[in-house]
Amino acid sequence: MLDMMARLLPAAPSNGVYSDMEDEDNDLGPERDETDRFFQLVGPLMADDMEELSRKLAEINRRSSEGSGR
Repeated sequence: MLDMMARLLPAAPSNGVYSDMEDEDNDLGPERDETDRFFQLVGPLMADDMEELSRKLAEINRRSSEGSGR
């Protein structure tokens, strides 16, 4: 009687397949659009010396102040 009442339950979902896919994607590294966006943001701040960096930061600050109406 107990055998008739016992039912097999479906297997619990596992992260195995998803985790494997995510690991493979991570192993490929950042995608092109991610690195392009990073360099678009960081590129203007690249400088050979502190004076150049200071000038660039001042220019960015000036532009952001103009755009915000401050």
